[in-house]
Amino acid sequence: MSSFAQNMRKKILVTNDDGIEGEGLKVLVSALSDYADVCILAPDSNRSAFSSKITMGREFFLKKISENVYTCSGTPADCVIAALTSDLFPFKFDAVISGINAGPNMGTDVIYSGTCAAARQAVFLGLPGIAISQESEFLDYARTGFNFKPLADFCVRNLDQLISLCTGDVFVSLNATSADSYREALFASGCVRDYGDQVRLTCDGTDLTAFCESRGITVSGQSDSDYNIARSGRIAVSLVYAEPVLKMMSEKIEFKF
Repeated sequence: MSSFAQNMRKKILVTNDDGIEGEGLKVLVSALSDYADVCILAPDSNRSAFSSKITMGREFFLKKISENVYTCSGTPADCVIAALTSDLFPFKFDAVISGINAGPNMGTDVIYSGTCAAARQAVFLGLPGIAISQESEFLDYARTGFNFKPLADFCVRNLDQLISLCTGDVFVSLNATSADSYREALFASGCVRDYGDQVRLTCDGTDLTAFCESRGITVSGQSDSDYNIARSGRIAVSLVYAEPVLKMMSEKIEFKF
């Protein structure tokens, strides 16, 4: 490969919230490596549902696994901040890709997802962020039934297009149900996923132990929602504002003081 061709290769940071041993991350890195210079900084163990938590007021630790591959004792957002604001890696990145997550991150999941938080943090720091999530062929949150390669290949084939969608105020979130191939990718609206969360309390003397458990997931949304698109065997492409979108009031409210 000529030096010119090497210089044209994208520089990609890969992270996730499933941890450095996540199979989706390994498949994604393998697919990307033929076309891009890939560095990895991922949590040292699972950090699912950590949202955009960052480590403040105390140290976190990085461990070198191999050349340009590190683990982090912190969160997915910590990984992105450390990679982009330090001299850990030898070049500036063109984009951050987070995933492939073993489980969907659709609609309201984006609020809690560490996978999406890493892509969001990239946008905060001025880089395109892409979050990739896959639902098991057995649906919902099954622990098996993932074929990550077709979704990883889609990301590689469309890397330039996906990066171009990150206009500076949004990150891209991809969702698909595990399949041997995909026939179409569509822009999606967000669904609402209600987990029916309920906290169960147990008492031991004066101490209370709380355990949050789901009573089952219910989903609502438009026909073009990420949920409906993914469940129909296609890839859902969502553009998510990184910053909160605030509602402005048109009527005047008289506050009391």
